[in-house]
Amino acid sequence: MLNWLNKRITEISALAVVMIMAVLLGSVAWQGSNAVFNQKAKPYVVVIDPGHGGYDPGAVAAQAVYEKEITLQVSRRLQALLSGDGVKAVLTRDEDEDYVSDGVSGRKNKKRSDLDYRINMAAGIQADIFVSLHVNAVAKGNNSGAETFYYNLSAEGKRLAEAIQNELIGIPGMNRRVAKPGDYYVVKNTKMPAVIVELGYLSNSAERNKLQREDYQEELAVAIARGIARYFDAR
Repeated sequence: MLNWLNKRITEISALAVVMIMAVLLGSVAWQGSNAVFNQKAKPYVVVIDPGHGGYDPGAVAAQAVYEKEITLQVSRRLQALLSGDGVKAVLTRDEDEDYVSDGVSGRKNKKRSDLDYRINMAAGIQADIFVSLHVNAVAKGNNSGAETFYYNLSAEGKRLAEAIQNELIGIPGMNRRVAKPGDYYVVKNTKMPAVIVELGYLSNSAERNKLQREDYQEELAVAIARGIARYFDAR
């Protein structure tokens, strides 16, 4: 009986050591992505822009999968990851809404009105960076993978895009794309470094299924958060 008891105590002790090590390793892994935020005297302000919303669904897949829903889901996850000590993460929208001013008509005018509101929101709170999340789609082909875009005249925007894209390509199965310049209204008109992150392709059935999964959305959010941390760490 005593031998059996001693054996059980040894087994339990070994299990406890393994569990403690796992917790410590997990803590270190997490701090590796966000500890930089806690080392700065001035809190960083990050604006996260869930692309589209309200009247504008963005890309729509055949199974009634809307870009505006996926961008909001991932944006909320990203906000939760960043909203620790030392960083203020603000969503441009936290529900299915748009910011088109009353009386504005016409597709182009409505889009610009909506985007101007988001840009002005970021300027009003003196954001350090602006990160707009989107989901891609193509009429033909089977494109896949996340892509990050920046304004070609913004050196800081390029550095932010590269930091994020370098983390995204670390997700298992992700295409190894590089950050690219893009002629997008929001990245051209923000007063702070800005990027557009295309999370994947709704037109690709396999990727569409992944983009709807909570675990994959979390992977995307973690990669973007780590990229943002690396960008600030190098400032």
